[in-house]
Amino acid sequence: MEMKDEIRVEAERAIVWEALNDPEVLKTCIPGCESLEKVSDSEFVSLVVVKVGPIKAKFNGKVTLTDIIAPASYKLIGEGQGGVAGFAKSEITVELVEVEPAVTLIKYGVTANIGGKIAQLGSRMIDSTARKMAEQFFARFNELVCPAEAIAEPAVEDYAADVCTGELNEWLGDLSCGEQILVTMVDVIEDEVLESGQLKKNDLVGKTLSWIKRTTQSHPSNAVTNQTIASPRHQAAVVTINRAAQRNAVSLAMWQELGRIFTVLGQQPKVRAIILTGAGEHFSAGADIAEFSKVRATIEQGVEYEKSVDTCCDAIAATPKPTIAVINGFCMGGACHLAMSCDFRFANSNATFAIPAARLSIVYGVRGVQRLLALVGVSKAKHILYSAQRFSAQAGQKMGFIDQVATDPMRAAKSYTGVLADNAPLTISGSKVLLNGLTMGLGVLTDQVVDHVVNVAVGSADYRDARQAFVEKRRPVFLGK
Repeated sequence: MEMKDEIRVEAERAIVWEALNDPEVLKTCIPGCESLEKVSDSEFVSLVVVKVGPIKAKFNGKVTLTDIIAPASYKLIGEGQGGVAGFAKSEITVELVEVEPAVTLIKYGVTANIGGKIAQLGSRMIDSTARKMAEQFFARFNELVCPAEAIAEPAVEDYAADVCTGELNEWLGDLSCGEQILVTMVDVIEDEVLESGQLKKNDLVGKTLSWIKRTTQSHPSNAVTNQTIASPRHQAAVVTINRAAQRNAVSLAMWQELGRIFTVLGQQPKVRAIILTGAGEHFSAGADIAEFSKVRATIEQGVEYEKSVDTCCDAIAATPKPTIAVINGFCMGGACHLAMSCDFRFANSNATFAIPAARLSIVYGVRGVQRLLALVGVSKAKHILYSAQRFSAQAGQKMGFIDQVATDPMRAAKSYTGVLADNAPLTISGSKVLLNGLTMGLGVLTDQVVDHVVNVAVGSADYRDARQAFVEKRRPVFLGK
């Protein structure tokens, strides 16, 4: 596994360097770290609890610092043993670049080798977990070494009141899909992830203040006064479709749960925006066709299924919060409806889109067609629906389907969300009501006409053959009946 990234920290390079060599800071920031002891100037021993998918294990590890060039760079060589769960070996390069007198850019690269049971889970899950842990680490690290946000009394009160896991559980309750849908909170002021369920903010404040006290004694120029109060802290919710092994295919139960999640999050004043994305390499392959024979095999089931999809997507579109779909890899069929229901779509250059209804003898629902029409116009909408052909993120941007193509669409979405979160929520929610109303009116298209074309398709022999063809991994044969 290889991973590279960088993070901007609002602190002098000497302060950042000191923090990266402080065992107490590292222990606080490393997710799952139960102990970390410095045995020499260049060696640490640790005990870290790591959970990758269904496997959870304690790793006894040793970390050695080499190639030290203070306060600019070093290399960490780590080895950990997790018993029957396996082992991990990693090499991490860290470089500190002073971009401004009180701003440091941390550049890091990770190369890792994993063996044992954890390695059997596959590279996608391992990479996803590693990236999540890295984001958690640097989010906490930023909190500790940037005292301006924590020293001001109002900010401390916000921290004490805002414990993400507790609030999310209180808002959402138990999700019927278990871990197939994940909901976390992110800080959108500094574009850094603030993961839920890892560290209570009031605990973090105490550690931050302790860190400030120690560092300001050795670096008086970094002492913070009440004049340096940070801008208001805003948060967004990230909703992640978490079925990476199935390319994040959406089951009926997930359609129903997604709508409820967006409705509930839309009611929370602390949530200033909502980001929808998929775990692993793909946004979503669309509806879970593998379950169609059970949940969408008859006209009656088809009617109920379409109601669930429309209810879900209408809930996403109707939430008063700004919504952004962050898209990597496949975005197919019903996943396009999910993405179109969001206010904006930010895509990786590797993203691929299609609405393959014409390959399944399904008439795409009227709500989805209306949203497609509003984005790309009649001619392009007809091409997408008639041909069922795939198109790239770049082509999608050209036709108006995609708002932004970025190497890191999540980072771009967080940055843009920060801009939106700083504006008046009532203006955004009110404008959204007007714009949705103007673009989603059905005009003379009656429910009876819509129901007829949809029901004929669901009850057709073509549809039954297409379902069977999917199971048998062959091309369906369409007869138009």
